Amino acid sequence: MKRNHHKRSATAKLGVLSVLMAGIAFSAGAGAAGIVDAIEKAPIIADGDVTGMPTDIVIALNSSMNHNVPGRGLAAGNQIKVIFPTEFDLANLDPRYPLSNIRRPTPSGQLPCFGSDLQCTTAVLSHGWPQQPVRPPLQFYNVDIDTVENAFIFTAVRDIVPNPPDKPGIKKLHLILHGVTNPNPGEYYIRVEAQTGSGGSWETGSGILKILPKARPSINVTSVFVKALSGQLPPGFSPACGPGTMPPNNDNPIYQTTTVGSPAPYVWTFLIWGKNMNPVSDVYLDWSNANHALLRSGRKAIGHIFIETPNGAMGHGIDIHPHGLICPTLLPAAPIIGGTPGIGPQAVGRLDLLFHAGDMSGDYITTITLNNGNEVQMVVTAETAE
Repeated sequence: MKRNHHKRSATAKLGVLSVLMAGIAFSAGAGAAGIVDAIEKAPIIADGDVTGMPTDIVIALNSSMNHNVPGRGLAAGNQIKVIFPTEFDLANLDPRYPLSNIRRPTPSGQLPCFGSDLQCTTAVLSHGWPQQPVRPPLQFYNVDIDTVENAFIFTAVRDIVPNPPDKPGIKKLHLILHGVTNPNPGEYYIRVEAQTGSGGSWETGSGILKILPKARPSINVTSVFVKALSGQLPPGFSPACGPGTMPPNNDNPIYQTTTVGSPAPYVWTFLIWGKNMNPVSDVYLDWSNANHALLRSGRKAIGHIFIETPNGAMGHGIDIHPHGLICPTLLPAAPIIGGTPGIGPQAVGRLDLLFHAGDMSGDYITTITLNNGNEVQMVVTAETAE
């Protein structure tokens, strides 16, 4: 389906949007306080927050995820602690998934702990957008577990210094705790203590992780395919439906900048799971007006797209086959987790979209929601060409 060319219309009034400040910061998750903004299941898996399944979650700190906004730094020797309630038994890991730093290549005699084969309990500090860790070639931190505090610990081995836009600093903590089993359904407080304040002072925060009885539908942002095309990930990933990126260019799909009337630089790629973790593929857009479309799979409406535009803008839209390419819409295994024994593969649907800015400068904010599931928000800022 080509992008829409509807007549000029007023900006949609979207109750789901909570734009709070310049640079776009979105509303905090339930029970979040201090330096914690939200705690959610990781986008690379369908059931990271489901009872009886391995714990795989992301803790978003209270920073804008815009790569132009600096996040937090961590000086060498300083720590970030994630303290779990006792229902998450960090002291007795499943021996199939020992504690390890993310690493590549795998040392002789040790289980692999890298993308597509994560036979480990590990974690990643992230710059705030998908597949953009505080990363090699340099090792910036080690991971450990404090069994007395029941805490997962990051310890910096060299200074992590915010340097926007390519390396804006620490904004998310991705805990891939394959050796830990989620407890009974309910709400669990998780506390974060971090030496990320002025001069390495301690900052604190907490949030609620909701453990669910079963997986709910979810739509998840990924940039893995763009990176695969640029050679940043191992072979075996499907190509991107658009240009790849080469380091050190940032490739944040969530916050992009373009010129008025032009497409965004990067394709949006989403992983979609429906009810009972079923992959949702062959999704198309059924537009009702310039700022609203139904997401459909077959005859069934599975969600909505809402676009909030600069006042009076027209000509904006979304291509569902970016650059004329038709990429696979059903993946036999979700990327990153891949075929990790005992965890994957998890088949997942893939949706590629490309946003085109309209004829007005300003922020175009797209919210994509799944029925009985979650939502994601994407921002494209259109600037007047010089």
